[in-house]
Amino acid sequence: MPIKENTLILDGYTLTLEELMKAGTDLSIKVEIDDKNWPKIRDCRDLVDKWANEERCIYGVNTSCGGLVDHLLPKERDNDFQKNLVRSVTTQVGEPFEDTLVRKFMIARANSLCRGFSGIKEKNLRIYLDMINNHVFPVIPRKGSLGTSGDLGPLGCIASVAFGEWKAKYNGKVMPGKEAMEAAGVELMFLNAKEGLSLINGTSGMVGLACTVITEAKNTLKNSDIIAAFAIETLMGRINPFDVRVHAQKYHPGQYATAMNLTKLLTGSDLAIDEQELSLTLQAVLKKHEGIAVADIPVEDAYSIRCTPQFVGPTKEAVAHAEEVLLRELNSSNDNPLIFTEWDTFIHNGHFHGQPISFAMDCLGIAMINLGVVSDRRIDRFMDEHHSTGLPPFLCKGDTGVRMGLMGGQFMTTSLVAENRTLAIPASIQSITSTADFQDIVSFGLIAGRKARKIVENTNHILSFELMCAAQAADLRGIEKLSPAGKIMHAAVRETLPYLDHDKVYIDHMEELKARIESGEFVEKVEKEIGELLIVHEKE
Repeated sequence: MPIKENTLILDGYTLTLEELMKAGTDLSIKVEIDDKNWPKIRDCRDLVDKWANEERCIYGVNTSCGGLVDHLLPKERDNDFQKNLVRSVTTQVGEPFEDTLVRKFMIARANSLCRGFSGIKEKNLRIYLDMINNHVFPVIPRKGSLGTSGDLGPLGCIASVAFGEWKAKYNGKVMPGKEAMEAAGVELMFLNAKEGLSLINGTSGMVGLACTVITEAKNTLKNSDIIAAFAIETLMGRINPFDVRVHAQKYHPGQYATAMNLTKLLTGSDLAIDEQELSLTLQAVLKKHEGIAVADIPVEDAYSIRCTPQFVGPTKEAVAHAEEVLLRELNSSNDNPLIFTEWDTFIHNGHFHGQPISFAMDCLGIAMINLGVVSDRRIDRFMDEHHSTGLPPFLCKGDTGVRMGLMGGQFMTTSLVAENRTLAIPASIQSITSTADFQDIVSFGLIAGRKARKIVENTNHILSFELMCAAQAADLRGIEKLSPAGKIMHAAVRETLPYLDHDKVYIDHMEELKARIESGEFVEKVEKEIGELLIVHEKE
């Protein structure tokens, strides 16, 4: 459901990635559950209580879990067991996730629980919402999740705070969980049969992270097209290879979208070359019949310019596919067992398994590496006077040799391309058996998400230097010749650093440009001028 009156209403079926990102980031947005969902939530819990009283043998209700699944438990110990279950899996280590990401985990979990298949009590689910709305942020270290049986460790950090243990941040201060709940005025949960399992046995941690990665990747993709166009025109590349009439003959939706974007971004440029006009110029040379001649400008561009749509398009399609997968997962019941009130039955299952997310994140991460590769290749053309159509070596005009120009920036970009390649090793195929062979095939979905996010971040660093190079080249070529989009980008860069007519340390400038890329500022400015940029093209 759309966010209305600063409230996000969850129904378990219609939450979008955009809504999750907005509500996760904007702490003023209140999160509620649709009134229509509460009867099924109550009916589901009633069934669990009925079966618990009848002592029907159900996993997590009156059995232990994991490698102790064969241990049958008496009803009077259900609270002890549910709390011990949460305590035992809360074993994350490392630097904690940021508060807004924790909030996304919690919203995603609430959206799954409110579908009414998990058996949590209405009171406890309302407490969960109170934690979200009163800004109690459980501390969740980022390493240690298997991504199978869900994100047990990350979600265990949340659940343990809910009954007054572990640690949470409230009003910017980390404190014991019970103190944080009391300070926020939120009642503590009392867990009965299956409730601890319902809180931790799902994919909501990796879902929240993956949705964030997808959102950040889409922003990077749009920035990549903008910066590619800026680089192409300042390298005096050709516009004709991006003609959509060409791309209709080999239609891939990501490729076609990139060609459309580049055509719009390069419209109005007096630097980008029309190859039809170039052909006429070279025809005049040929007609002189003076033997073999060498043209000042080559007839075709290198692949890193000409094949940008073909190279970047598959990355866009990988991101679009990941978004489809995550949208399904976000609006799913992903714990075990599920309670079906309509059939008065329960079914043990493996919905907690994170393989769809892990695989999608691995594919997204691998695909995003290509953006850095092609960006670094265009950077190399800026550096090399033999490949830049008249630009000075390393974009250094004046005192060359004493000055080194922008040579060193490519050290960083080439290094990060290599680092990204090391991050391309898939997490989704690294299964290692655990829990006395009970969890004998695992997804490592949270690892895949963390790796993909690092790849996106590194790519933004690479793009920041390409942007610097294009702005430097624009000053050398003449900014009056730029396209409208190019002029916007040149002016934006010059807000961060001036034209470099002397050598200096520009690390802080690259960091600021990278932060501005991540903020979406450049996309907003350019789209306001030329219209929306596409991730994938949808055929009419």
